[in-house]
Amino acid sequence: MIDFELYRIFVVVAEEENITKASERLNISQPALTKQIKNLENQLSVKLFERKNKGVELTAYGKELYEKLKNPIEELSKVDNQVGKVKCINIGTHNHMGSCIFGKCINEFYIKYPNCKLNLICEETSEMFKKLRNKEIDIVFSKKNNDVDIKDLEYIKLGYLHDVIVASKDSEFANKQLTVEDLENNVIYGPRHYAQAVQRIKELMQGKNLNLNNSSYKTILELAGLGKALGLVTREYVTKEEFKKYNLVEINTEIDLGKIEFGIYLNGSRFKELNNLIKIIETEFNVKNSHN
Repeated sequence: MIDFELYRIFVVVAEEENITKASERLNISQPALTKQIKNLENQLSVKLFERKNKGVELTAYGKELYEKLKNPIEELSKVDNQVGKVKCINIGTHNHMGSCIFGKCINEFYIKYPNCKLNLICEETSEMFKKLRNKEIDIVFSKKNNDVDIKDLEYIKLGYLHDVIVASKDSEFANKQLTVEDLENNVIYGPRHYAQAVQRIKELMQGKNLNLNNSSYKTILELAGLGKALGLVTREYVTKEEFKKYNLVEINTEIDLGKIEFGIYLNGSRFKELNNLIKIIETEFNVKNSHN
């Protein structure tokens, strides 16, 4: 069965006779719209449009299909608008990314658009991107992941995050630079094993054995603060209040964990509410507006 959305897109393009105007009306990008039309043509095994100088025009089969669809699509759109007054945006994110980095944007969105629900879905990175491609998720908040093929996805860069080592202010490490041997010979608590921070420190240690344990951020901060371990955290995920509460200090090391780019990933299917969220995010992070 062909997706109703493909037929709706077809009808709008037929009415506008222009990909640019149709993409603006549908609030999706031109490449995504073109891809959807091609998808429909492939499923029907016919050509629906011919390109012309200032846009597109229907083929003979396209005209026949449009006449059959224009009234049903209009009626279905009316029903969809009536039952879909409470719109939901599905967001893929890790716990700390959603709350610590995007929390302000989420709060602002709720204040401005109380009739739209944001559904935060916390998944392992590869699962989030799988759901994004399958349109089970509308947007992903993530550190940039070079292991993920994003050729079919849109990515908007927002800034950088910094992974760091923390320890108790009262520990022997507080006023020294940690060597590779120090890191190798001490217990380190970090986030989940597949986290980029964990993978990065393993790479930089060049195969040396690390006594690296995985735990929640609260446990990492508590153990580091008690002087029982070193902590591997993302600086921006730990508040000044938490540094003070757990008596923590950021430690210098011989290895440079560097900065990690982060941003938002999209699958090309935009709608009004999602565009509103994107605009809030771009304003918060001083990003030049992307194509809406």
